[in-house]
Amino acid sequence: MSKSKSAKKARAGHPGRNPRAGASKFEDQVRAAMVPYLAELRAFFNQRHTPADSEAGVEGLVTLLTVHARLRNKVAVAELEHEALAIQFADLREIGDEVAQACASMLREFMLFLAESGRWSGSVEEFKMVFDLLSVQGGESPVVVPELDEASADERWAKLPIVSVARALLAWVGEGREVDGDGLLLDADLASAAAAVGLDVRYDPGAGQVPARWLPAAGSGVSSLAQLPKLGSYWDALLRAGVLSFQTDKVVPNPVVAEALEGEQGFSARGAKDLIAEGLYAHVLLHAVGPEGDHTVTQMTAALLAKAGSANPPRTELALAIPAPGELEPEQEHLQPLFAQTIPAAEALLRALEAEGMVRLGKHIRVPRVLRAPLERALTRVAEEVLGQ
Repeated sequence: MSKSKSAKKARAGHPGRNPRAGASKFEDQVRAAMVPYLAELRAFFNQRHTPADSEAGVEGLVTLLTVHARLRNKVAVAELEHEALAIQFADLREIGDEVAQACASMLREFMLFLAESGRWSGSVEEFKMVFDLLSVQGGESPVVVPELDEASADERWAKLPIVSVARALLAWVGEGREVDGDGLLLDADLASAAAAVGLDVRYDPGAGQVPARWLPAAGSGVSSLAQLPKLGSYWDALLRAGVLSFQTDKVVPNPVVAEALEGEQGFSARGAKDLIAEGLYAHVLLHAVGPEGDHTVTQMTAALLAKAGSANPPRTELALAIPAPGELEPEQEHLQPLFAQTIPAAEALLRALEAEGMVRLGKHIRVPRVLRAPLERALTRVAEEVLGQ
């Protein structure tokens, strides 16, 4: 990460506003355009932040969108333009890297809101380009994202299990499915939805103590979605990618994005699959939470995935080895019980991702090249939402 240009004289006003613009004539129009979904946006922010921080985030977002509207000479708050955004962040970088990173984080959350609520009005291609730009502006990562030609990328996506599983779940949704107030599957639909993602389970209201397993034994009884992490991960990923849209008590497909997911070639098809992969990585990591808010398993698994996507992937045998008592340095001996508990849990998450083709555990732990970009964005989201980094 480059150093902040703190030597520059601080500019007056909100850091997201281009000082050359003066009092923007677009601000009132931006505020008016946001009114129809402002309450839902605040609720979305409140899931991740305190009410006070959410309110500050909304105001900051208004400022950023106002500047964006001035650069485009157009008010369209349900979409962002890559070219204008690049100019906007060039100005923000002149103020300082920390400011640019904070603004990127704010806009990234807004993009997730637009996708989850089905409000994104631009193309799939533009969504991916904008989201990638925001991820880059949000900070550096050890993950190496290689350049792939279109034919090679299409071929690699076609071989990944996550694509066929996501399509099968979309087909199960059909024209729409009733859900609860949080957008979660109804208990009565658990068995049939699980079958769509390749799981053979039955609904049993008395199975409250059954442990959650990525691949439960055939015929297992379950009583809640929490006991089916594979189904829950794909469901969340389809919503976050905008393939599905939550509308009060029903989830329905978004035609444009759903059609892109079904495509075999082209930027739109790759973009939809890319967003689903990001959602899967993030959901698996964000729900690897230990007792009383202990995120040690999340942190370890995220670190292993980052290295697995780097130029120097970790050796599987060494990365997943549990140190025996007495093998650690004296000052680290007290950590041996923690390693003994955490490493198997992290391996279980990696094995779950391996089953979906999202990581390979051979001599080394590696992330497929076509999945490096969505992994990088997912790790950024996990760092922001859970690890506080």
